[in-house]
Amino acid sequence: MSMPTNKMPEPDVAMFTGPIGKMVNELDPYTEGSKVGVLATLLAGFSAAVGNLPGVGTGKGSMPLSFWPVLVGPTGVGRKGTATGIAMKVLVEGLATFGVNNVVYGCPATGLGFAGELSERAIRNVAAPVLFIEEEMDTFISNSKRDTKVGTYLRKAWDGATITHKTSQLDLVIMKPHVAIVGHIQPKNWGAISGSKDATGGTYNRFFPVWVMQSKKLPVFATPNPEELIKKLGNRFRSMVNFAQEVTELTVPDDVALVFENKHREICDALTTGNEELGQYTERAMAYMIRIAGLYCLADKRTELALTDFDAALALVQYMVETVTYTLPEAEADGNDIPARIVAFIREAGEQGVTSTEVARKFQRVRAAEIRAIVDGSERIKTTKLRSEGGRPATLFTWLEDSEQTADGLAVVA
Repeated sequence: MSMPTNKMPEPDVAMFTGPIGKMVNELDPYTEGSKVGVLATLLAGFSAAVGNLPGVGTGKGSMPLSFWPVLVGPTGVGRKGTATGIAMKVLVEGLATFGVNNVVYGCPATGLGFAGELSERAIRNVAAPVLFIEEEMDTFISNSKRDTKVGTYLRKAWDGATITHKTSQLDLVIMKPHVAIVGHIQPKNWGAISGSKDATGGTYNRFFPVWVMQSKKLPVFATPNPEELIKKLGNRFRSMVNFAQEVTELTVPDDVALVFENKHREICDALTTGNEELGQYTERAMAYMIRIAGLYCLADKRTELALTDFDAALALVQYMVETVTYTLPEAEADGNDIPARIVAFIREAGEQGVTSTEVARKFQRVRAAEIRAIVDGSERIKTTKLRSEGGRPATLFTWLEDSEQTADGLAVVA
């Protein structure tokens, strides 16, 4: 199978943070599955198990936390089933009843089938959470195209909006649907879906593609059994879910919201703009960043989101965008995200600042003149020439808070 020539996605360690990230790292020696695949499955399972009550408070209301990752990888070496399998062992160990009653293998390919699965578990028309594991995502999507209600119900489920299915024999009403989906698909098939009307129409851009590949080869007979670890992590997972089920709303403190607007949102918007193929993901990317940050927060048994939650979520969103550009070369980003990322890198360095050499190492594809133009274009970055240690002298870039800005907005020290 020929693969695209652009760079394979590389996960940022920031996504493996907090209790869920720790679980992924602990499971890693026992599986050949991708760490990102294990992480995405655990987050989806957690997002289902917490139910429809916790959400992230925004100016437009409460953001639900359901997560719909799709593991994109070639057959055999992708190890999609391996990654999902070990994560599901943790979920089933911790939540045995949920594993039996609320996990469904295979997504129904008709509107009636989808509504029926939710209705079957509903109590007085209020839905119970459902986690769908669909290992043949391309087959499901092909089949579901024959019934337009599937797309409608998926969109409503993602938003947590009431689903109604009425026929002459049936009158189903499912309020507060709470659905998580983990899909598996081959790269070429995801590419075909991503470029279709189904994606741009708003149904399949609600899915969150992540590239997965076999992480390593483990010996067939000498690999240690993860049974004891699974029990320990299952207990931990159950404790996280028990906490989350008592929470109704997560909040974002003012100082965190300010950094989110100036850093995370700017980078997220820049990642997905300037390109038609990527543009379909723009609206969902920020919503997903907030949802995923909420999951990291709840997993850590907190009700106030922290910057580390948004950092982890942004790392995952960036990986999703890299997955799209890798599987759809025509969707390659146009580089509009680079200025926002460079400014954020300097801002995060704080009072110590970063040198031009450090920025060049971090952003190897960006020329020195471009870095300088980006820095000169920001009123909040102070540039200081450092003494030469032999060779061209480096420049120190330091972020200025409001009170530190000079009259002309830019301070340059010789």
